[in-house]
Amino acid sequence: MVDVLGGRHLVTCDGAWVEAEAALQNKVVGLYFAAGRCAPSRDFTPLLCDFYAELVDEARPPAPFEVVFVSADGSAQEMLAFMRELHGAWLALPFHDPYRQ
Repeated sequence: MVDVLGGRHLVTCDGAWVEAEAALQNKVVGLYFAAGRCAPSRDFTPLLCDFYAELVDEARPPAPFEVVFVSADGSAQEMLAFMRELHGAWLALPFHDPYRQ
């Protein structure tokens, strides 16, 4: 996945930017396509958040796993609201990144 996203920036739910290459190096990466207005996404996101927390936040040593959220929301504001409301500590492709299309 570093080959695909290398040279790009990802964003956290706090709005901080991180280099994709550094954040994803030597990790298994899951791409999560979802939208806050989508009921199945709203149902599944807490389950993914719990799974992520068990693998990365609570496991010792943490699993080399990262989720990259790819938003299908209608605006950057909707994307950030969804991330802040339900997401775990995973990263996201910025709303205006051409790869999101």
